[in-house]
Amino acid sequence: MSNSQPAPSQAPPPFEPSIEKLSELSNSIQASLAQYASASTPQEKASSLKAIQALSTRLSTATSPIQQRFMDLNSRPYLNVTIRLALSLSLFEALPPSGSITLTALTTLLPTCTPEFLFRLLRVLSAFEILTITYPPPSHHLHISHTPLSLFLLSPAAKASFLNHFEILLPAHLASIPGYFHKHGFQSPVDPKNVPFTFAHGTVDEDFFDLLVKDSEKLALFNDAMTIMAVLGLKPLGGLYPFDRLVENEEGVALVDVGGGKGQMLRVIGEAWPGMRGRLCLQDLQVVLDGGVVVDSEVRLVAYDFFKEVQPIKGSNYFFKSIFHDWPDNACLKILSNLAPAMRGYPHSKLLICELVLPDQHPEPTKVIRDITMLVIGGSERNLTQWDALLKKAGFKILNVYGAGGENSSIIEAVLDE
Repeated sequence: MSNSQPAPSQAPPPFEPSIEKLSELSNSIQASLAQYASASTPQEKASSLKAIQALSTRLSTATSPIQQRFMDLNSRPYLNVTIRLALSLSLFEALPPSGSITLTALTTLLPTCTPEFLFRLLRVLSAFEILTITYPPPSHHLHISHTPLSLFLLSPAAKASFLNHFEILLPAHLASIPGYFHKHGFQSPVDPKNVPFTFAHGTVDEDFFDLLVKDSEKLALFNDAMTIMAVLGLKPLGGLYPFDRLVENEEGVALVDVGGGKGQMLRVIGEAWPGMRGRLCLQDLQVVLDGGVVVDSEVRLVAYDFFKEVQPIKGSNYFFKSIFHDWPDNACLKILSNLAPAMRGYPHSKLLICELVLPDQHPEPTKVIRDITMLVIGGSERNLTQWDALLKKAGFKILNVYGAGGENSSIIEAVLDE
């Protein structure tokens, strides 16, 4: 038996924020506020707001004791539990779209929930500014009202996106950690059929999408969740790249949306660039196309599996939106190897990748955490250095990145390096 004793835990040192540091951050916030006030373009306003947000986070960190920050980390998952309970109750739907409602009145609209239980949820949602609680005179009774965030959670896409994470992805994370990494080593998965998600489901013969197709309810939830990008704003992406400059192939196809689902993005591109009408092609698995598309009849529909087939449409331009982040590098290389023959010998042929491009240094928390989300299925969110290395390995070179540093996706323009 060992005589060694565990080291006594040490309390954090006394918390005394530096006045100089706080003043520096405060002055920087004021300077960014002034830049926002004088901004003349949407891009300048967005840049100023991003700076204010980053500086405010740093100020909050600088004024928060270690104990508080630790407790926040420890308890953060339970905010998602609270939101999940609220969704189960249809709590957000029960609130009036404008104005407020008393706790008593709200309870009558939610008969399966006791006032005491409802109050417990409400005070958490209010503390995190998801709902607003007030006590207006003269009665000073508790009133609840929406915030912009809770109103957003009313949208089917937002609700589906939240449930997709809570019901499909997060359980696999929790079920596979630490077992998967203790078994396979602490390294990024390389086999799509051997990832934390498949480990949690006890299989090594199917990837995430194979398993999803077998569960109709989860597949429907996942597909609904993917529409969140349309809600968050696909439209700006349509104008991000000069699609009208693309040279069509001999068959008159100027752009092929590979793995484009129902064609949501292709429709946005067609609306932004009317000259592209009749020159667009949508590719996906036959089962996806059979499920219905949202593009008009002028768009060519072609069933295609980018893992199993060489790209059949030659000499065009190829658009991949949110495809590569689903897969590890070796799977991405397989997709690109099936594309390359269709581009070889056509100098005008472009590869367009519409994905999140993380900054090489100091990525924003809300962006970089998405990389851990993708880890469960073997995917990855990449920075520009990683994108460049992946494409070089496949024989491509990057010409330009449109919308770099944007809120969500950028468009990487690449060609074969012939």
